[in-house]
Amino acid sequence: MRLGIIGCAEIAHRRFMPAVQDVSGIEPVAVSEEYAPDKLKEFTADYPMDAMDSHAALIAREDIDCVYIPQPPALHFKWARAALQAGKHVLIEKPSTTCYADSKALVDLAREKGLALHENYMFQYHAQIEAVQNLLSEGVIGDLRLFRADFGFPLRAQNDFRYNPALGGGALLDAGGYPVRLAAKLLGDTARVTAAHMQYLPGFEVDMAGSVTVENEEGLVFQIGYGMDCGYRCALECWGSKGRLMTGRIFTAPPGFTPTVQIETANGTETRELPEDAHFQHSIEEFLRETENAEARNKMYDQILLQASMIEDIRSRSKA
Repeated sequence: MRLGIIGCAEIAHRRFMPAVQDVSGIEPVAVSEEYAPDKLKEFTADYPMDAMDSHAALIAREDIDCVYIPQPPALHFKWARAALQAGKHVLIEKPSTTCYADSKALVDLAREKGLALHENYMFQYHAQIEAVQNLLSEGVIGDLRLFRADFGFPLRAQNDFRYNPALGGGALLDAGGYPVRLAAKLLGDTARVTAAHMQYLPGFEVDMAGSVTVENEEGLVFQIGYGMDCGYRCALECWGSKGRLMTGRIFTAPPGFTPTVQIETANGTETRELPEDAHFQHSIEEFLRETENAEARNKMYDQILLQASMIEDIRSRSKA
C-alpha cells in the first residue's frame, strides 16, 4: 500500500513514522504540509519522501492508495471525506471527528466505497490488554465488581491545539477518548454512558477535565476520570470479589517498556510482568488488514460509531 501523510504533526513525526518502518506492506510515498514549511523540511530530512505543500494535491495522486491523517480533530472530517471520495483508504488519528453526525457520514461513505476507515486508538492493540483480560477471565480477583480508568496530564504550551475549540480541542476528545474506548472494549457492545460531568476552568474555552460512568447490560460498571490540567495518570484498576488488579501504563506503554500489574488479594500483593509490545505498529497492521477484509472493516466501522455515540452522550448528559 502506497501511503500519503496529510500534515507534519508531532505524532506523525515522533510516533507514526518510527512505527511504520517496522510494518511490511506499506510504503510512505509523500507528505504534505500547508502552513509550516520548516516542519516539512525537517520531516522529509528524517524520512525521505516527496514533500508537498497541498493536501488536496497529495490526495489526488494516483500513486497513493491510502492516507494517514494526524491533523487536529476539527480537520479530520474534511480531509478524510476528501480522501474517501478519491478512493483512498484512511487511517485517522483519534477522535475520528468532533461529532457523531460527521463520524457516521465518514463511515457511511467508507462502507459505500468498500474502503478502510481506521480510528487510531492504538493502545487497544497492545498485548497487555489481552493479558489483563486473560487474568480477569482466570478469576485472579474473583467476580468483577468495578472497573476504573484514568488518563490525565499537566498543562502543555498555551498554543497547543487541545485548548483551541476551533481545532476540536477539549479534554473529552483528547484524554477522555482513551478510557471511553477502553470501557467499550472491556464492557462490550452494550456499553452505555449513564452519568457524566465535564469541568471548565477560568481562562480556557474548552473542557479541561471530566468524569464518566459507563455500564453494560449485565450491570457491570466502568468509572472514568480524565483531564488536561492534572498530575499525570494513566491507570486501570479492576476490583473483584477477591481483590484488585492495577496497572499504570495502560494507554501509553512504548516499545521496549515492560508493563506490570499489581494483584492484591487476601494472600498479599503480587506484581506480574505483562508483555512488552509495539501498539502503534499493530494498529497500522490492523489498518492494512481492514483494507483487504470486509469483516475487519465492518468491525472498525462499528467501533467508530460506538465511540462517537458515547462521546456525544457524555456531552449531552454533562449539559443536563
